[in-house]
Amino acid sequence: MYPRVPELFFRLAEPSTARCYHLARTLTLCALFAVIGLLPATLAAQETTDNNLASRLERVTDSLAAKIERRNELSKLVAGASADQLLEERAELTTINDDIASLRATFEILVIGDVDTGLFSASGDESYDWRQELVEVMEPLLDSLKSLTRKPRQINDLRSTIALESERMDVANAAIEAVTSIDATALDEDVQAQIQALRDKWLGQKDNIDQRLLSANAQLERLTASDDSGLTGVLPSVKEFMLGRGLTLVLAIAAAVATWMFTRFLWWVYSTHLTTKDQRRGSAWFRFLSYSFYLVSALMSLFAVLVVLYLREDLLLMALAFILLAAAVLGIRQYIPGYIREARLLLNLGSVREDERIIHNDIPWQVMSLNIETVLRNPALDGILRLPLEEVSHLTSRPIKDKLWFPTKRGDFVIMPDGVFGQIMQQTPELVQLRVRAGMTQTYRTSDFYSTSLLNLTGGETFGVASAFGFDYGLQNIALDKIPEALYKAIESALNDAGYAKEIDNILVELKSAGESSLDYLIFLTIKSSSAKDYYRFDRLVQQTCVAVANREGWGIPFPQMVVHHQPL
Repeated sequence: MYPRVPELFFRLAEPSTARCYHLARTLTLCALFAVIGLLPATLAAQETTDNNLASRLERVTDSLAAKIERRNELSKLVAGASADQLLEERAELTTINDDIASLRATFEILVIGDVDTGLFSASGDESYDWRQELVEVMEPLLDSLKSLTRKPRQINDLRSTIALESERMDVANAAIEAVTSIDATALDEDVQAQIQALRDKWLGQKDNIDQRLLSANAQLERLTASDDSGLTGVLPSVKEFMLGRGLTLVLAIAAAVATWMFTRFLWWVYSTHLTTKDQRRGSAWFRFLSYSFYLVSALMSLFAVLVVLYLREDLLLMALAFILLAAAVLGIRQYIPGYIREARLLLNLGSVREDERIIHNDIPWQVMSLNIETVLRNPALDGILRLPLEEVSHLTSRPIKDKLWFPTKRGDFVIMPDGVFGQIMQQTPELVQLRVRAGMTQTYRTSDFYSTSLLNLTGGETFGVASAFGFDYGLQNIALDKIPEALYKAIESALNDAGYAKEIDNILVELKSAGESSLDYLIFLTIKSSSAKDYYRFDRLVQQTCVAVANREGWGIPFPQMVVHHQPL
């Protein structure tokens, strides 16, 4: 019957077309034989299942017939009695009616199998109170969440029911066994009737428990059988999701992206072709449109998403969208005042405005542009400063009416309060670097440097060098004419010889004061700023010249003296 192995290998060695044909025929025959071999086992399993189902249906039918017969007997018994008579029989009749309905439901479950009839048992009452109306939009979400756990909850409830009914079955069997074990032949007829009624009661209880167990087991088998289907049940669910809610999500995202790109295109056309550079720079209306564009684009994209969800009639996704929207609104509610303040700044209508002056970290800055990150610049410093809009919103600006941005600029010569003389090499928003003697450098924090009372020798057109020199009191008769004239001419000649003839703006020589031991003269030079690097050299040159004049003229240079007055005893 089956192809032999050597023949199979021989056919595999044939030319390609014939080999493919024989290989296909051989595999088909093998598959057919395998199916034929499995068919008896499958039919046997199906026959066993059918036999079990038939047995269950017969048991339910027998119980149902017995219940109907008993109901007919009780109905005839209570038909002619008044409402206050035969109370036990009436209660039993009500119980039997319930049992009959339950047996019919069990019979239906056994017959129709895994068909879910829960949709036909839903209540038609759709009335809601005002609280339910408020949360009506949440119902699809809650139903979906409940459906995710419906099958596990049903399985757990059925297993609990089976366990409980099994315990009840044990109790009923024990009671029936106890009643049956009583020998009623020696008892009178009334006692025998009571014992028989008690036995019938527990037999009825057993039948009820048996039918409830049948129903619960049938439902449990149906639910667990659907779980055992594996990939066969997953693939239809995935396909349903992809063609249903998954497709809705894709369409919603595509609509949002398309709306966003379309609004961006419209804004690009307006901002590049319908406005000028001056309008984009200074127009408050354009600034308002520029910063409201993002909000409008977001709202339009959200509207597009909601439209897609509405057209696709996906109430669950719509409920989720409204929940997310409500959460976003509640989340930004406390930030709305800050957003309004920042929006005023962005529109150049707040306390800080573009092209005005603010003070930040004790340094003046010019507001170059107001944006999410505001750009600040000090024309005298190298670099810019970026501040978040939230920090800028707490500042205040004023119009620029002067050019006093910083006390120095790069290349200036300064004298610090501690006497340090140096040239500005670099000044940034963070640090200021000076070059001092012998090529050394000294660094200051920019805010500290700005608050220092320094002397800038190159800040104006000229700077001054003050020097003092003293002569002996023996020259008092020429102190007001000859000495100042001699010093003036000598200092002027020395400066010319040193190459500073064009740098000197003025020379002042005057008697300053009559000191304790000398006549003190003030020599003050007014020098052009281009010679600021030689600040200390001018002072040394003045002192050298004054000493040379004193030596040449023979004028005495006093030194501090201590006079001791002695009083005789």
